Amino acid sequence: MSKNCFCLGVILLLLACGGGQPRTSPGQPEPDSAEYLANQGVGYLNAGQLDLAEKSLQQALKKKPQLVPALHALGLVYMYRRDFARAIDTLNRLLLVSPKFYDAYNLLGTIYTEQRNYQQAKEKLLLAANAEDYLTPEYAFANLAVLEIKFEKYDAALRYTEKGLFLNRRFAPLYNVKGLALENMKEFAQAMENYDKALALLNRPDSSYLINSARVAAQLGDKKKALNNLELAMGNTQDAAQKAEIMKMIRQLDGG
Repeated sequence: MSKNCFCLGVILLLLACGGGQPRTSPGQPEPDSAEYLANQGVGYLNAGQLDLAEKSLQQALKKKPQLVPALHALGLVYMYRRDFARAIDTLNRLLLVSPKFYDAYNLLGTIYTEQRNYQQAKEKLLLAANAEDYLTPEYAFANLAVLEIKFEKYDAALRYTEKGLFLNRRFAPLYNVKGLALENMKEFAQAMENYDKALALLNRPDSSYLINSARVAAQLGDKKKALNNLELAMGNTQDAAQKAEIMKMIRQLDGG
């Protein structure tokens, strides 16, 4: 597989949630109720406090084992930890309760993609992408494109990005993934065009998008743009591995 796919894991995490933040029950639940504990767990999850999130969500599920928001958020906790076996088990529990909770199919598809289980991933993602009542099918189409890139099926990846863009032409991840497919096909000018579109749609530059753009700018001989984007990416990431990758690229461009 091409080294240009190095950022796909990050994309998967960003796209896993489908419809956005984990769902919580409306209103103000009673303290110590299952709903209250689930909302508390979602808050911890959104703050990146996974241990506290798991504790609250497990307490909620002891009170109400079929509480869908708690199951969804707990599945995300396990996914972010890359504890895929427990994530799959939790999401399947959710689907037994709520078979039309399409974010769960999207999550399962991303997990199976990470496990390189092509058949299972495609089955789950196609189900989400083509469900008539799924509100955000563009997430599933983007993840289908990521899946195809992982297996070097770039024409199929482009087909899925176009399907997603037909539904939502302002969804930045689709342009980013389309850029990745085109980059792997050595269509560097078109890849740059799509990375630029992706960045233009964001309120705040994404470090992964900036790295992708810099990599292609270097291929096109635009060293200034490549360095500018890498320096901007450095200021927008807290991830140690990503920082190391950025510094490596800067040294290569500077001839160091």
